[in-house]
Amino acid sequence: MRVLALTLLLPLVACGKGDADADSAPAVDAASCGDLDGEGGDTGDIPNLLGGWTTQFGANRYDDGSCSVSGLSAAELGEVLGGVLKIDGRAPDALYATLNNDELRYYGLLNTSGGVVFTGTTEKAGHTLYVSFGGLLYRQPQTERDEMRGFAYIGVDLDGADTVIDCWLQGDWRATRSGS
Repeated sequence: MRVLALTLLLPLVACGKGDADADSAPAVDAASCGDLDGEGGDTGDIPNLLGGWTTQFGANRYDDGSCSVSGLSAAELGEVLGGVLKIDGRAPDALYATLNNDELRYYGLLNTSGGVVFTGTTEKAGHTLYVSFGGLLYRQPQTERDEMRGFAYIGVDLDGADTVIDCWLQGDWRATRSGS
């Protein structure tokens, strides 16, 4: 029974050792599973991506100017990407994020230069929203906090049936590590 329990826990501790290429993967402890290149911090390394973040969207935003979304203003669209962000999974290509404690998952990738992107779809006010957000993950030396800065895009399918983006909203996006 103990062997079975240890076998089930091994993938959680090894973070990446359950893959087909496990023999070529470096040993990584569970605390750094979201940090592709080491310890993070002020050394120029990429910080650990996993955990809680506070996000802001649209200090600078732009839409196509021709979109009228019934029951959903541009400000309400922007609320989709602001608030509490939680990132889980395993770097680099088995990541997922949730926003504002919603169960909906946005799936993502992290590259060795700190580039991060998440995508997914959601429903709001009867419309299908195609969402993409991400940017560059780094340690902000002025505040000694981890940040991601970059982009966010929301494409709106007005009728939700034809998978055509009828109008859109895009803007800057920022996430700051919670609690650090």
